[in-house]
Amino acid sequence: MTKTYEFDSITVVPVQRAWQLRKFIQFPWKIYKKDPNWVPPVISEQKKFFNPKKNPYYLHSEAQLFLAYRMKQVIGRISAHTNTRHNQYHNDKSGFIGFFECINSQRGAEALFQTAEMWLKDKGCTRILGPENFSVNHNAGLLVDGFNAPPMVEMTYNPKYYQRLFEACGFTKSQDLYAWKLNLQNKPPKKIQDVAMLASTMPGLVVRKIDMKKIFEETDKIIRIYNQAWSKNWGAVPLTPEEAKKTIKDILKIANPDYLWIAEINGQAVGTAVSLPNINEQLIHLNGRILSPRTVKMMLKHKNQFETYRVFIMGVLEEFRHFGIDSLMYSMLYEQGLKDGVKWAEMSWILETNTIMNHIIESLGGIRYKTYRIYERKIT
Repeated sequence: MTKTYEFDSITVVPVQRAWQLRKFIQFPWKIYKKDPNWVPPVISEQKKFFNPKKNPYYLHSEAQLFLAYRMKQVIGRISAHTNTRHNQYHNDKSGFIGFFECINSQRGAEALFQTAEMWLKDKGCTRILGPENFSVNHNAGLLVDGFNAPPMVEMTYNPKYYQRLFEACGFTKSQDLYAWKLNLQNKPPKKIQDVAMLASTMPGLVVRKIDMKKIFEETDKIIRIYNQAWSKNWGAVPLTPEEAKKTIKDILKIANPDYLWIAEINGQAVGTAVSLPNINEQLIHLNGRILSPRTVKMMLKHKNQFETYRVFIMGVLEEFRHFGIDSLMYSMLYEQGLKDGVKWAEMSWILETNTIMNHIIESLGGIRYKTYRIYERKIT
């Protein structure tokens, strides 16, 4: 059993009961009650995420949630979790933190970080990385720039003062993640159009919408491309078959098939693009309440009427990256967006070290408007 930690007037306790999990999930409402840009998470989905029987992350790694109390009042929360997949893939001994929320208290934040560190040290970890909820394949990064707009679907959000709390507690930047804003009400730059036109004449190349009648075969192709195309990126962790299945299931709940594409050369899948309607446009008004079948039906009915989309996946296998396939998919995004009246799309997240992708997006007219940060701290 995980123990309780005492820090002067602050007590940090492990979440072990259903009522504690409710407090953990509901605590953000205290932090964001006056923030118009916060999108409340769907409570029912949060409960599923933290259920080891429903989240395949727990099949390979451990996680412990904590609540911080002062004078019997919850003042913060955090998760400490291992990621055996990350450590095996990168030959690392990192531990991870996520789901951090805290009142504006340095002592409260340090109590949470110290508790997570002690738990991770017991697991043999030598440094902390985060925030990641629970991995880079989930929501990741602390927002450090771009607080004037709500987050896109499956992107994080937090108060400005969190950056100060992290850095005053000894965390330093490990990697920044960029979000780019792309206006879809105009045609793409001529250079992109020219490259796309040339690519479209390539013998054997086809970029097509996925076949919903063969959804399992199609989504398997998307996941294989995802795992291969991002394999050399900083922090990349390939999805397990179980995680892939859940990810696809979650995507298909909200996806518009007109924005799910696969690029093939002579029948071989070499690239993919997955753009999701920004359902946060509607979730921001639901206050986290359980999504009834009627609510879900309403959201799906209007999925072609969203003003914004998020380019969730856009990638080409390394050996096929010089044929303009990405430009062809960008051009198709503009074309589909213009047809549907989409105002703009967010391309996120992009590693700061991915200079080629950042340059391409900038050449498309993209504006970098949000920055998320992954921090690290040595475990002593």
